[in-house]
Amino acid sequence: MVMASDPPAFIVNLDLNALPLKSFPRFTPLGIVVVYLIVWIYFTFSESSAWQATPGKRILRIYVTDLGGRRLTLARAALRNVARILSGFVLVGYFLAGFTEKKQALHDILAGCLVLRRP
Repeated sequence: MVMASDPPAFIVNLDLNALPLKSFPRFTPLGIVVVYLIVWIYFTFSESSAWQATPGKRILRIYVTDLGGRRLTLARAALRNVARILSGFVLVGYFLAGFTEKKQALHDILAGCLVLRRP
């Protein structure tokens, strides 16, 4: 049984003395899944909250809505953030925002979302 506090389950080559100062330990497949899950939960719950944004988006005065300008449901925010991972893998998903009328990235189009600026 692997415990969440068991570092070897998440990191390969844990011998930090053998690593140069600038390099980081490599994550195991389980570690990668855990990191993606934590990031997905963070973005999903932040964007479906009353804030409609992560703390970073709030600082930039932007927020996420559905196409009708309403707050995202948890399901729509979850879909958007699964699709956001897809946009990150293909990279073209983010560049698409520069060429669409509503400045939507691939994940925004797939989830029916908009990122707007607060007045």
